[in-house]
Amino acid sequence: MTDDQRQYDDEAERRLSWRAEAEVLHGRLDTIESLSRATHDTVVAHVAEERETKAAIEELILLWRGSKMMVSAAKILIPIGAALVGAAPWVKDHLKWRVGYCYAGCCPAFRPSCS
Repeated sequence: MTDDQRQYDDEAERRLSWRAEAEVLHGRLDTIESLSRATHDTVVAHVAEERETKAAIEELILLWRGSKMMVSAAKILIPIGAALVGAAPWVKDHLKWRVGYCYAGCCPAFRPSCS
């Protein structure tokens, strides 16, 4: 073998080993690309689910704040209503209602002489 043939064989051997390594690298890149696509699809699905969940959570928060407002209103209105209900019998017992009573002391319905 001449030096030219040996050099040619070494280059051919290097090319073959380079090609084998390139195939391995291409396989790894394909694996990385498939994992990347799967991750991307997972993130897209997660974001879509998050939008739906976020809307439901915001609605729950709105209902919760509304219920807090209703509790505050009830805290004010219930004592006022209880006071009115309690005051009604007291007024009935302590104030005598006179039908046909006038503030001048005489009423034409009861005293025709007073006009």
